[in-house]
Amino acid sequence: MKKTLLYLVTGLLSSPTFADARFVPAKLLTHNDSGPHSSALEYTRREHWALVDYVVDEQGQSIHILVEGSSPRLAHRAQSVLSQRTYEPARLDGKAVASSKQIPMHFNKAFRRFNNDNVSTVFAKYFDEAKRLVVSNQMTKAKPALDSLVEDYTKNLTEQAYTAWLLSAYYYNVQDWHQYEYHLREAVQLRKLLTPDMALMATQSLMNLEVYKKQYGDALQTLVCMEQIKGKQLSKQTVREFKGQLQAQLADNPVITVSAKLTELRTWRHTLNRSTISFSTENGNVSTAALYCENGYQRFSELPVKNYQVPETYGSCYLAVQGETDTQITYREEGDARFGLYL
Repeated sequence: MKKTLLYLVTGLLSSPTFADARFVPAKLLTHNDSGPHSSALEYTRREHWALVDYVVDEQGQSIHILVEGSSPRLAHRAQSVLSQRTYEPARLDGKAVASSKQIPMHFNKAFRRFNNDNVSTVFAKYFDEAKRLVVSNQMTKAKPALDSLVEDYTKNLTEQAYTAWLLSAYYYNVQDWHQYEYHLREAVQLRKLLTPDMALMATQSLMNLEVYKKQYGDALQTLVCMEQIKGKQLSKQTVREFKGQLQAQLADNPVITVSAKLTELRTWRHTLNRSTISFSTENGNVSTAALYCENGYQRFSELPVKNYQVPETYGSCYLAVQGETDTQITYREEGDARFGLYL
């Protein structure tokens, strides 16, 4: 795979700016959940996570809920959490509008006699051994060691974060790009549980992958994620320079085509760079394909989609797709630039 080199320096990361103050995002008013959601799906140390896309409607209720996560049982639980939340709806020119949001959820476990945080001594032993095999390029031996690490010793979310990080390194070395991206995205999703150096490495790797695949809007969002990595913040100048690089690459690519392969329980997302989109599928079925936007939501009930013109009034948008494992997606966008578009 072609490597994209992005040089990052330490400093202060600026928060996103909005081109027009007429738009006010939805604001959480009440909720009955506090922090991690503690309950057991199984009687083990295993914990779970979810990443949820949804829309806050004009009445402040959560609708169009799409859940990805580490277990098929999480959809109902995530919907239950959102049902306990009340929002002040987003407003555009003073009028209530439906607006998309996204929330990560961690379903942790608490036990009376011991703490389930951090990694266990047994996990650390087998993680270090598997890591040694990957680093020394002993891939034949590394695979069974990693399989054992996943099946026998990876339980809580911190251990899942470490394992996802190591699996991404393994699949990078064996050049299985689908599995590489799958585990890399999980590591970035759980980056706050990694060491700062591991979190930075995973985030930079995902950003490079997104640039290589011409997912420039997603690469910019991944850069913003670095704001959350302790001691690894970026200067305003670095952010401006990187955004300029992305804009230049977008200008050089008036038509962008992205191919992807779906995995069950996971959502494929693409932040729109241009205004006219088309996409189709092969070798499988899609259960959900929808645009989640600052000021709108559009579900596509029939595929393929050909030359759909995204309204500028929607503001920033991303396409979210779920379906059967190994379903192939071909996505194409052209037309006016929407990169960095905010209401």
